[in-house]
Amino acid sequence: MTTAEKYYPLAFLLMWSSGAIFVKLGLEDASVSVFLTIRSVGAVLALLIACWLTAPHYKLKESLLLPKALLIRVMGVGVLLQVAYQAAYFFALNHHMSPGVLALILGFQPLLTPIFASERIGRAGSLYLLLGLSGLTIALLGARELGSITAIGLCFGLGSVLAITAGAVLQKNTTINPVTAAFYHALIASITFLAVLPFTDIRLSLTPTFVVSALWMSTVVSTLAVVLLFKMLARNSASKVGVLFYMVPVMTMAMDYLAFGNKINWLTLLGACLVMVAVKGFGATQAKPDTPTIEKQ
Repeated sequence: MTTAEKYYPLAFLLMWSSGAIFVKLGLEDASVSVFLTIRSVGAVLALLIACWLTAPHYKLKESLLLPKALLIRVMGVGVLLQVAYQAAYFFALNHHMSPGVLALILGFQPLLTPIFASERIGRAGSLYLLLGLSGLTIALLGARELGSITAIGLCFGLGSVLAITAGAVLQKNTTINPVTAAFYHALIASITFLAVLPFTDIRLSLTPTFVVSALWMSTVVSTLAVVLLFKMLARNSASKVGVLFYMVPVMTMAMDYLAFGNKINWLTLLGACLVMVAVKGFGATQAKPDTPTIEKQ
């Protein structure tokens, strides 16, 4: 493992966790469907440039050409990660599911990942995962983030966590360059969101805040963070990567404090400490990272 790879988890968490902040800002000036469409189209352009820069001898065409069966598989993973997960997440919020409850539902991802991936994590690993979920619950309670639950919102929330869990596991088993995979995921998301856009609420104000939010979501979250996630999945078990998602709500709350001044009390800090112990402990209980997957161009 190189020095840079050691910082992949921290860099990923910082970028991924920032997404909620910029989505919150962006949705003040645009409807959900418009924001999702612009984000995905922007990601396609950013990833196309990334493919060009990383292709051997700058052979862009060769780096994007995939066998039909592999292309279908990659597109299917993209539907799960970039369409089903994103859409279900926003629809859950739209149907009056509180962000706290939704974060708690998504907190089941690390618990579901070993099951979906058929990975053995041992008794200690299971205990650390339960500790992480407990810590996340305490942190959210401390932040008073738990709130309303609706039947439809709950269904969308469950759909969201199932989509991202299944998508991450399938991506783990896909032997393809992470940049190329991310490009096709963004492409299928763009096609899907553009197709349904005329049938949705369309609202957009091109304010400086929205432009910054859209650029950040397209280049940092949907490009850099996604590529880092795929690189980590190629080198580690799906469970070891999945446990990092316990940290996302905690780091988002910290960023919310820095950006909007929302207070953090001792109960939230206690929960955050438990989450960090769980993530660190789980990593220590697991076997050495998998042999890096051969990345096909």
